[in-house]
Amino acid sequence: MLGYTFITCALFIGSALTNPISVFNTDGINYELYGGGFEGDMIFPDGYDPTKDYDGRGAAAYGPRQWPNNIVPYDLTLITNAAHRTLIEQAMATLTSVTSSTVGGTTKQCVGFRPKSASDRIFLKVQYGTGCSASVGYGTGERRMTLQDSGCFRSGTIQHELIHVLGFHHEQSRPDRDTYITVNYANIELGKEHNFNKYTWGSTALNQNTPYDYVSIMHYGPNSFSKNGQPTIVPKDSTAKIGQRDKLSAGDIAEIRAFYSCS
Repeated sequence: MLGYTFITCALFIGSALTNPISVFNTDGINYELYGGGFEGDMIFPDGYDPTKDYDGRGAAAYGPRQWPNNIVPYDLTLITNAAHRTLIEQAMATLTSVTSSTVGGTTKQCVGFRPKSASDRIFLKVQYGTGCSASVGYGTGERRMTLQDSGCFRSGTIQHELIHVLGFHHEQSRPDRDTYITVNYANIELGKEHNFNKYTWGSTALNQNTPYDYVSIMHYGPNSFSKNGQPTIVPKDSTAKIGQRDKLSAGDIAEIRAFYSCS
């Protein structure tokens, strides 16, 4: 999980999950790959490629992405199904809870979400649409999260998108990923190869000095963008499972807390 540019979480202190929920929906489709964004579900300004180094104005424009006061104001008015609104707010509450700490019997929140007020100029607009996707981090202009009715309304999937909103990218794009996974380019759909680009420490990725995290909720599954049903990503650890959407790993939690300077 790289700081601004690439949240995923690479801290990884946990053990493999038992029968984890995968990136695939019950219909066998991974809707995160159909969000119309970079790497499938990450929304950036038009023409911006987070794997390329920028200088001058560009570097400043795409700089730190933490939300002020660690709070994300949101607007759910476009989500017309009450059960869907409840599921989104429950996912927000879960993410808030697992990243909080308890000191002396008192719970201290790290990051949180609240309904937007009339004075909020920048907030997260949640809407229906094609696939699952989200704007990455805080920034000027509209920040949005799109959830497809038929495929994105699972708590883990929503939390994955919310972590993008907090400023993180996918785990498998870490600069050091080649030590831990093999990308099989021969199995990738034509024209989708760019979704497997790597970032650069200190330039497009914040190095938080955390280990690579196979069980990060931000990691692609093994068959992402496959053209033939064969794996596009193979862990070099033969026992590792990737692509779970069950819950945040210990690494995910630690990276979010570090990125938002939570003690």
